[in-house]
Amino acid sequence: MNSPNSAAAATKPLPGSFLITSLIALTALGATFLISNTGIAFQAKMLVFAGIAVVYCAATFLSVRIQSGRQTSPPEAINETVEGKLFALEEASEFFGASLKSADMFRLIASRINEILPFAACVLYLTDDETRTIELKYAFGDNPQRFANAEIEINLSLAAKCYLGRAPQFDATNNCDRRVFPRDLMDRFGSAIAVPLYRQTQLFGVVVIYSKPDDKFERSSTTLAEAIGERIAPLFISSFAFERSVSNALTDAITNLPNERGFYLVLENQIAESQRFRDERPLTVLAIDIRNFDELNSSHGHAVGDSVLEFAAQNIKRQLRQMDVLTRSAGDEFLAVLPTAGESTADEIKQRIARSFVVAPFVTASGEKEFLELNFGSATFWRDGETAPDLLRTARLRKDEDKSATRGKVLWFPKEYVN
Repeated sequence: MNSPNSAAAATKPLPGSFLITSLIALTALGATFLISNTGIAFQAKMLVFAGIAVVYCAATFLSVRIQSGRQTSPPEAINETVEGKLFALEEASEFFGASLKSADMFRLIASRINEILPFAACVLYLTDDETRTIELKYAFGDNPQRFANAEIEINLSLAAKCYLGRAPQFDATNNCDRRVFPRDLMDRFGSAIAVPLYRQTQLFGVVVIYSKPDDKFERSSTTLAEAIGERIAPLFISSFAFERSVSNALTDAITNLPNERGFYLVLENQIAESQRFRDERPLTVLAIDIRNFDELNSSHGHAVGDSVLEFAAQNIKRQLRQMDVLTRSAGDEFLAVLPTAGESTADEIKQRIARSFVVAPFVTASGEKEFLELNFGSATFWRDGETAPDLLRTARLRKDEDKSATRGKVLWFPKEYVN
């Protein structure tokens, strides 16, 4: 399959072809003029003219053939086999672009690139014009773990040079990246090519491809790498859009926490782990809501109510362990998954959360302080249930019992927080 650019080149005449043809024509005319002014017999002149005509036609034919051959031969880097593989990359967007996360998409794309332009390693950077940085996102190939996730200074690395120049870059010795990555890592590679990735006119990423030490890229390979970049950019764009849609479907808009759907995904995963290691891996679920939230919401307005939810979410999350997962269900209810936490550990976490709201009140825009109190309910795996619905049902029931038990109670605050 020939590209449109190849077809255009085949039909476009070159200046050299016109010059050679003109010289042949002038030579033929000059020879004809000289023969016609000689005194040889007419029949001899006719034979000479016929010979000139034959030589002229043959010379013109050979000239056109030679020039045509130079024009229509495809570039060395892109032949019909490679064009077919490039076209397969375009087709892949129809099948995978809207169904793979970016990490999986990168692995798929990298394996396809390796079929077209064999490499030792392939790295994807994402760019940020606001902060003027490029972030190393994924690596594939030889020692990918050595490419640590890091933001690269804008004036360093081949990827940065590609980002600044908005054009493909070729480095025959990897000198640019030796200033960024360990030297022994760069010694594993021969040369490198960086190509920009565009969303319409906006540059959103850079792909860097490193060759094997004994099979270095040539500068002409940049043309092929650029063609690859044009094909894979739409794949990444579709994948990022898919990832955002999945994230939005699992995220609460007010608190930016996972929603109840996300809670179930996390809990099912943790239940599977606890089933495998019953004695060594306890698991507890917390159900939490804000006491008298409806009254606060109606007296101050929904905007303040949303701010209270955001404040409560941040405060609760700060009291949890790093492995714990906090989610928002509906209304003022929060659900937490506490891996490896039995009843005693869960009680300590509940007390820590409750104390934090005593010393950290919510402050309204007018400066008014609201001391929030919470209702808690918990359920521990195996003892209170073996499925996600059972655990959540028990935790919510105990939360409602806690709410009922505190109705009519007089709340006490330290003297320094009164007034």
